[in-house]
Amino acid sequence: MRRILDMSNEDAKKFLLKNKSYFSLDLPPYFDFSMLLENINKKISGKNLKCFYKNNKTIPPNKCEGVNYKIFHNKDGKYDWRPFEIIHPALYVYLVNEICEKDNWKKINQRFKEFQKNKKITCCSIPCESNNKKSDKKDTILNWWNMFEQKSISLALKFNCMAVTDITNCYGSIYTHSIAWAIETKNIAKTDHSDTLLGNKIDAIIQAMSYSQTNGIPQGSVLSDLIAEIVLGYGDDQIGKRIKEAGISDYAILRYRDDYRIFAQNESELNTILKIVTEVLISLNFKLNANKTIITDDIITNSLKKDKVSALNQNLIIPNNLQKTLFNIRMLSIQFPNSGSLLNLLTEVYNKQIKDLKKRPKNSEQIISIIIDIMYKNPKAYSMCILILSTIFNHIGKTTVDKYINLILKKFKNLPNTDYIDIWLQRLTISRNINKKYSCLLCQKIYSDKKIWNSDWLNFEIDENLIINKDSIDNISPVILQEEVDPFAY
Repeated sequence: MRRILDMSNEDAKKFLLKNKSYFSLDLPPYFDFSMLLENINKKISGKNLKCFYKNNKTIPPNKCEGVNYKIFHNKDGKYDWRPFEIIHPALYVYLVNEICEKDNWKKINQRFKEFQKNKKITCCSIPCESNNKKSDKKDTILNWWNMFEQKSISLALKFNCMAVTDITNCYGSIYTHSIAWAIETKNIAKTDHSDTLLGNKIDAIIQAMSYSQTNGIPQGSVLSDLIAEIVLGYGDDQIGKRIKEAGISDYAILRYRDDYRIFAQNESELNTILKIVTEVLISLNFKLNANKTIITDDIITNSLKKDKVSALNQNLIIPNNLQKTLFNIRMLSIQFPNSGSLLNLLTEVYNKQIKDLKKRPKNSEQIISIIIDIMYKNPKAYSMCILILSTIFNHIGKTTVDKYINLILKKFKNLPNTDYIDIWLQRLTISRNINKKYSCLLCQKIYSDKKIWNSDWLNFEIDENLIINKDSIDNISPVILQEEVDPFAY
């Protein structure tokens, strides 16, 4: 595993232009942005983006709506919808080039070194690339487990109490001007608004993606993760200075992106540190989640997420009984919607009871019904549930499968923000009917020329058809392969 900050500027650029770095949500394999990003990079690399504005620069992207393409994803299984954005490829490539220019990359690395001088505050979430055949996603999860969860348990040896908290709607709350504060220092950024400063350039490009809005950065790419870390790292630096001023020296803070674990010897000092963290984050336009903030002297138990503790305390996988197993998993998903444990359990049951199915399972209709119910309330599990369904459907007749697919489409029809489920339902149906209609614009790229990005501001054509791998569609199997949805779980 190699952190992006340990890469040269050229290697960082290659990493950021990878397909899975560009958009991190799982998509079927026939969606591939690599060729489009490569073509655009050849065209605009080393040039000012304004050279490519239409009509003598009178229509800049920040004056256009719908520049990025948004896919709404549910966080709590109910009403907390968050937009994941497929950034306009021209703006993405241009921003990658700006950040990875040699001197700019050196400047960013230097700022991170300054943010990380205080060894009592540890950032565990710098983007990483795998050094081997493992996925970058797997290395990121292992990094979380080793540096955040396991380190929290270890710190129970040294400290008596811990505070757990996180930021509400982190990416949507980032004040774009704070990017310049973090890179240039606040005093310089407040007085110099020229586009010669790297921080101001990044700020302007982020605003260009969102109709000149200054609140929020697009979520869904490694590039956005890196920009978020710049702002949050600046926050770490300010928090450390304020804690020192308060005269507290025996403490530790672990941060994994917007999640914080704060350790101290007594509750009084812990409350003081928590107050400082709150005040610094407010100054950066962030707000701590009051409902998820706890102070505890049981560090080891609370180092694990509640869904994981619950799953560890139960025997949810019932050997040779798929229906009971899925029922148990469904009950956990009701208590802890959209949790990591849900995905781990679905992966485990797939490997143990579904992957090698030789015939139609007993009580298949009830099993299908339970899987669909899990999907309906847990959007994070869409791709894994579709994987399971495709394997079961392989042992059911075509007429019956068509009946089930129609029932699934009908059930999800009245849900809001159905783009992501459309994408995976299309994967389920594409080998049977490539022209089956879906409302999601990304799905429609398979059978139409509808545009997903607003490129009215560009003076050259974006060939959006390049994002479809036609060879992959031609060779697609009705049974979904595990690496399509979970490349590190086999």
